[in-house]
Amino acid sequence: MNFKLVKGIPERIPDYCEVFLDSKLYDAYFSEEGVLPALLGKGVASGCLYIAMSSQDVPVGVMYMTMDGMAGLPYLNLLGVRKQYRGMGIGTDLIRVFIGTAEAQGYPNMFIMTSKFNVRAKNLYQSMGFQPQCLLPDVMHKGVSEWLFMRPASNRGW
Repeated sequence: MNFKLVKGIPERIPDYCEVFLDSKLYDAYFSEEGVLPALLGKGVASGCLYIAMSSQDVPVGVMYMTMDGMAGLPYLNLLGVRKQYRGMGIGTDLIRVFIGTAEAQGYPNMFIMTSKFNVRAKNLYQSMGFQPQCLLPDVMHKGVSEWLFMRPASNRGW
């Protein structure tokens, strides 16, 4: 699907939150009122929140990435695609933006974490050259284990 990538703006945070509705990610981490808007607001404030916008000006994907995340290396903090747009390649394209940004800036490695229950995301990340390093219990939320993935910048296996 074609989309326009834009930086997030404070006025649209409620629209960006809608991208995560009807997802296990939302249920596990963001169902408590105010948590998701606060995280997205932090991404907007840092200039690191990117939005995939449809031709109808609807946010269809959200990506929060930082280049000084895990151990001072690129880290994909958050990725989500609106339910009716999942499976159309939007998440893949957003991850390519993350990889391209990290590689263009010369970083040696980049990181992503995903919940153990999110098998679809795990498979996507692995197909794009990210390799699981370890499974971390309770690292982000009690009762939820996270896979930590690393991808060397020189790996172009996707």
